[in-house]
Amino acid sequence: MKIEELISGKGDGEKVSVGSVSLSVSALKEFVRDGYLHVRPYESEHTFSMWGKTCTGCFTEQEILNRA
Repeated sequence: MKIEELISGKGDGEKVSVGSVSLSVSALKEFVRDGYLHVRPYESEHTFSMWGKTCTGCFTEQEILNRA
């Protein structure tokens, strides 16, 4: 799913659901600023794959929340 679509119209203090987890909009905005465009949850591993044109990564929920 596209990160921009998830956070569109949301404030920094809000959260959005990605899979079964709620993630901070401000944290996701940081990932967008770093060039990440898409996110895919892997619920069995409790991780999130994120990628863009020039970057890719796999993050835990805590690593994402640390960006906020």
